[in-house]
Amino acid sequence: MEAEKNQQQNHHDSHKKAGPIGIRHLVAVWIGKTLIALTRILGRGGTTLPGRAALAMAPGLSYVLAGRLSRGTIVVTGTNGKTTTAALIDGILEEAGFKCIHNQSGSNMSWGVASTLIEHSSWTGQMDADIGVMEVDEGAFPGVTAGLQPLGVVVTNIFRDQLDRFGEIDSIRDLIQKGIDAFPPGSFQVLNADDPSLAALTSGKDVKRWTFGLELELPPDEFLNTGRDIKTCPVCSHKLEYTRFYFAHIGHYQCPSCNYQRPEPDLKLTSCSAGNEGFNRIRISLPEQKLEAELALPGLYNLYNALAAVTCARALGIPGPLISRALKKATPSFGRMERFEKEGREIVMALIKNPVGANEVLRTLLNQPGTINLVVAINDRIADGTDVSWLWDVDFDQLAGAKSRFTKIIASGRRAWDMAVRFKYAGFKPEQILVVEDTGRAIEEALEQTGTGSELFILPTYTAMLEMRGHLNKMGLGSPYWEGS
Repeated sequence: MEAEKNQQQNHHDSHKKAGPIGIRHLVAVWIGKTLIALTRILGRGGTTLPGRAALAMAPGLSYVLAGRLSRGTIVVTGTNGKTTTAALIDGILEEAGFKCIHNQSGSNMSWGVASTLIEHSSWTGQMDADIGVMEVDEGAFPGVTAGLQPLGVVVTNIFRDQLDRFGEIDSIRDLIQKGIDAFPPGSFQVLNADDPSLAALTSGKDVKRWTFGLELELPPDEFLNTGRDIKTCPVCSHKLEYTRFYFAHIGHYQCPSCNYQRPEPDLKLTSCSAGNEGFNRIRISLPEQKLEAELALPGLYNLYNALAAVTCARALGIPGPLISRALKKATPSFGRMERFEKEGREIVMALIKNPVGANEVLRTLLNQPGTINLVVAINDRIADGTDVSWLWDVDFDQLAGAKSRFTKIIASGRRAWDMAVRFKYAGFKPEQILVVEDTGRAIEEALEQTGTGSELFILPTYTAMLEMRGHLNKMGLGSPYWEGS
């Protein structure tokens, strides 16, 4: 552990040579902070415009500001799970006594990172924090990495996502590899060993690699459209063989041609069982110890998110008892199984944005008892992905298999009618489907048909989630992310 700390300190010492803040950088900070204040007064998030304007004035601003964090920056990327994993890492570091900053809104392009750094800097460009935890979009990852020179990276998984931006899955993998190649010596990487595409990524010189994976026996996957985008070996292109699937292409794999196989993970989640008050009791095998913790976040995908965060904490030398305490305190992140209460009705909001993520949310939804009240809100703005053909790869047929448990399903958002057609072909009758394009009205309609003591599930794409969360804030539920939740 002492060697790890020395390696991190060496990285930190080289990273801190960012140089003094010049007048151009100071003006960029002033512009950014002023715009953040103005956008907040107008009820906007202030995560895009301030960063864009500041970076236009001083393109190297993020590097200069991040260089003033006493312990550097952790970057979290991958297709699914970035926001939750980053929040879990932030919680663990705070429990360990570090003062952290992170882009909790999910604004994860270069300007979102810049806005976060500007918000937490002083007017003179100083940073009163120890470490940054930044969720970063896969497409922005190479540029952000080159700019920040982070202490470490966590990569959650790679799935097909936003075809209009990324193309097929190989393009995403190439972007992540390019970003990893830009990491400085003395940094560390945390990778999902159960994802065959990630495990094949190469590391730079003097970079410490950590891997994580599951060692669980689970029931057979009943979902038909499982989104298994990776079917062939990333080394020789021969068809992979699996001894265990967890979801999509995530599992235990090997190539019968070149012998490429899942590496033995450094950290393994070996047990998960239901506990009290909605918690899951989990057990994680570390290289030198066993860690037991309670986790309130539902779903198999959140086991991976938690394991990724624990592995990052282990790479930073955080003690096990602190990790366990932080996991028990963890609550759902912004729009990710986030819960609100309205007059005896519980509202659960879960972001969906690609087939694999949507399927895992549906799986969690179907595991809930009783009647299901559901709104699915689909937008096609740039941040959502303009191509909504992915809806046909989501296994909505599983919902139709339990359609007696549903009241009317409400389709909402800019592509509400596309969603209604998808429900029809999944097996729902037209009279079970209600189209309400306006997302605010959709919430009101859904609440009217949700009985007291029941749950309403809202499954939106990203910009629809921002809209609907804003409607809930106006109802007095929750608060804008910059005011805390």
